[in-house]
Amino acid sequence: QPELGKPMRNCYSLPGPEFTYGMHMHKRDGGVPEAIGHWDSVKAKPRKRVMPRDFVAMGRGAVSEGCTKPREFALYYKFKDTRQKDKGILIHGGKAPPGMTFGRPSRPPTPFFDIIQHRYKELWMEQQRARTVVQHVGKKKLQLKPGEVRENFTSFLRTHPLPKKKESFWHLQRFEKV
Repeated sequence: QPELGKPMRNCYSLPGPEFTYGMHMHKRDGGVPEAIGHWDSVKAKPRKRVMPRDFVAMGRGAVSEGCTKPREFALYYKFKDTRQKDKGILIHGGKAPPGMTFGRPSRPPTPFFDIIQHRYKELWMEQQRARTVVQHVGKKKLQLKPGEVRENFTSFLRTHPLPKKKESFWHLQRFEKV
């Protein structure tokens, strides 16, 4: 019987003070200095990746072989197990090829020397000068000489008449009276 107000005593005797609880590793028990000085590195095992089945290619092949019934398709799939081709899909831990970032080619490097020399400013200034020259030439063309009349759309149509439409003689019955 336990004493009143106290839990029942354990009937097992505990080991002495020299006992170590938990697992004792004999070959790697160097403590903190060993843990800091020597990192355990695990080498990855090369693992062959099994690609999923390519049902589109298998179905195309089955039809070309003349399969028409589901049983024939199933037998064709069983004997001609076609897998999808590995298109360089990155799996966890894989490395991207140089010049690629998440499947997109990386941007070409910025020509830093051109930025330092203000090359882009010079190109922009040349474009602006060329644009002003073109606008100036266009304004010169619009200026009329004294006594010259500007041609408008009506005078243009008088000199260049539109081609005449050929008259069609057939009409729908309901448009005869119109």
